[in-house]
Amino acid sequence: MNFYTTVLLIIIDTRQSEMNAGVKSYTIKELENHCGIKAHTIRMWEKRYGILTPDRSDTNIRFYTEDELKKIITVSILNRNGIKISHIAKMNDEEILHAVMKNTVDEEEVHGEFKPGPLIMSALRFNEIQFRKSLQPHINEKGLEEAYIKVLYPLMQKSRTLWLTDCLSKAQGQFIEYVIKSLMITHDNSLNNTETKETVVIINIAEGNPFGTLLFMKHVLKKRGFDVIYTDGTLTTDEIKGMQLIKPFSVLVLNVSPSTPDDELKAIASSLFKQLKLKKLIVTGRNEQFSEIKDNKIEIAFTPAEMAACADNL
Repeated sequence: MNFYTTVLLIIIDTRQSEMNAGVKSYTIKELENHCGIKAHTIRMWEKRYGILTPDRSDTNIRFYTEDELKKIITVSILNRNGIKISHIAKMNDEEILHAVMKNTVDEEEVHGEFKPGPLIMSALRFNEIQFRKSLQPHINEKGLEEAYIKVLYPLMQKSRTLWLTDCLSKAQGQFIEYVIKSLMITHDNSLNNTETKETVVIINIAEGNPFGTLLFMKHVLKKRGFDVIYTDGTLTTDEIKGMQLIKPFSVLVLNVSPSTPDDELKAIASSLFKQLKLKKLIVTGRNEQFSEIKDNKIEIAFTPAEMAACADNL
C-alpha cells in the first residue's frame, strides 16, 4: 500500500464528518487572498476559459465552493510555474491535480533530503505528542532556522498540496501548521537576545500569515541580535505610526497580499518611507518580485531562505 493510499484510508472518517457539517462558501475576494490571483483576472478566466462556475446570491454576488477554491489555487500554482492558462483550461480536474502533484515531487527531488511521508503520517491521527517527537530531531540537528527552511516549511507546503488533492483534510492541515508554529514560538522564546542592534518591526497588512513565515522572520532577526516587535495581527498605516511614537524604529518588515499590484505596493512603500523615515523596508508575501522599483532601501523576500538573507544584509 503506497503513502497516498494510506492517507486516503486514514482520513475517510474525517472527510465524512466535513461533508456532514455543510459546505462553506467563499467570496471572490477570499479566493484572491488565498491564491494570489487578482479578482478581475479570476473573472476573466471564468468568462474566457470557464475555469470556475460560481453561484450567485440574491444580490448577484459571486460565491464559490471549497472545491472551486482548491481548483483556483492549483491553477495559480501551475500558472506561476510557467503553464499558460489557455493550456490549463484544456486539462480536466484529474490532469490538473496530477500536474500539481508532479510539480511537488519535482521540488522534493531538487531539495533532496526532505522526506514528507513519515512526518505527515505521524500527524494524520492528530497525535500531537508523536508528531512533535517526529519533528524535534530535525530541529535538534539543524537548528530551528535551517530546519524551517529545509523541513518545516516544505512540510506545510506539502500538506497544502495534499489538501488540494483531497488526500488530507482541512483539519489535518491546520493541525500540522499549528504544531509547527507552536514549536517555532517555543524555540524563539528560548533565544537569549541581548538587543545589541536596532529595532525592527514586523507588520502584516495581508489576510493571514501562511506557514508561519512572519514568526520565522521574527526568529531569524532576533537570532541575529535585533530587537524585534511583532504583533501577530493586521495593522493600518496610522497604527504603525503610533508604534513609532512609542518605540522608534528604522527597519520595517511588511507582509502584503500575494496579489498586491506593483503600483499599489510602490505607493505604500513611498508613504511608509516618508512618514516613518525608514532606513530599510523588507517586503514579504508577494508571489513575485516587483521589477519596476529600483531602490536599494527595499528588499523582497518570498521564500524563507530569502528572508534569512535579508536579515543577514541588515
